[in-house]
Amino acid sequence: MSPPKKEGNNWSEYQKLVLAELERHGSLISEIDEKIGNLRVEIAMLKVKSGVWGAAAGLVSVMVFLLYQLLSKSE
Repeated sequence: MSPPKKEGNNWSEYQKLVLAELERHGSLISEIDEKIGNLRVEIAMLKVKSGVWGAAAGLVSVMVFLLYQLLSKSE
């Protein structure tokens, strides 16, 4: 899109077009920023969930080990 020559109404129309495109790009950037914010929240939630599942798996393995130790001493 090349700017028209600066003659009467052509320049004013081009100026309006440029401003409209800048506003459109601004709204697109705002949408992208919002989506990135949502992704950050989802990633944080996944990190918490993975930590909880890791702790649960560790606890289960420790409980199995302790139960084995307890049962082996009983014999």
